[in-house]
Order: sequence, then C-alpha cells, then structure tokens
Amino acid sequence: MKKMISALAVVSLFGCAHQTQTGNAYTAGQSRQAQTVQRGQVIAVKDVDVAAHPSGVGALAGGALGGIAGSNNGRAGSNQSAASSIVGLVIGGMAGSMVDKKLNTLKGQEISIVLNNGTEIAIVQEIDEKEGAFLVGEQVRVLSGVGGTSRVSR
Repeated sequence: MKKMISALAVVSLFGCAHQTQTGNAYTAGQSRQAQTVQRGQVIAVKDVDVAAHPSGVGALAGGALGGIAGSNNGRAGSNQSAASSIVGLVIGGMAGSMVDKKLNTLKGQEISIVLNNGTEIAIVQEIDEKEGAFLVGEQVRVLSGVGGTSRVSR
C-alpha cells in the first residue's frame, strides 16, 4: 500500500510540470480571437527565468512521501514514530515544493523591440526550444490580443 501511495505521489508531481509560455503557445480562450499585428526589430535581449505558479502538488506529494518514510522509524504507535512522521512530512513537503518550483520555472527572454512606428516595447516570454532564442537585429512580429496578452513571433 505504501509503495502504491509513493508511486502515485511521484507521478502526480511530474504530471503538472511545464506549462509553456512560448510565442507559439495559445490557451483555448485565446484561439479564434482577432489580434493586432505590429512589426519591428529586436534591439536588446536579456535572459530571464519565467516563474510559473507552483501547483502545490510537489509539496503535497513530498509531504506524503516524507510522512510515510518517517513513520517507519521507531516502533509502530510510539512517540518516536509519530515525531519521525511529522519531521518527514515537513522535510518532504519542503523538498517537494522546491522540486515543484524548479519544474515550473521556464527559461525565457526579455525581448526589447522598436516597432516600425518608433515605439519601444519589451515582452517577456519563454524561449521556444524548436525556434531558439531571439537575436538583436532580428525582424519580428508582435501580436497583441484584446485581453492584454502579447507575444513575439518570427
């Protein structure tokens, strides 16, 4: 039973990882919406980390695993077993939370663009693994939706 709970906790931890924030990723709500397209040139790029919202599953799974592991220390039902269980739960929860944060942090770029009308803007988005990072001097399109979401595209 403990092995099954441990396996489920690990699977649930990895099941929520990496929600893409590239210029090619759209939510269902963003599809079939008109967007304004402007053209411009990349004038500066800066590497950044895009921190997605942690799901909380890592802390939950880590806490469960730590609590189970800690409960195996000492005689069943003893104070030592209970204390070990609590310590395992706390340490496991903290470790799981760190793993969750790491899995949900994306490599991105702050892309500064001078639009053809002379306006300078900056947009942060994840680096697309297929297309690669944007480069200074590159001609790009900036797509802006009604909800305020903008993205840089080639």
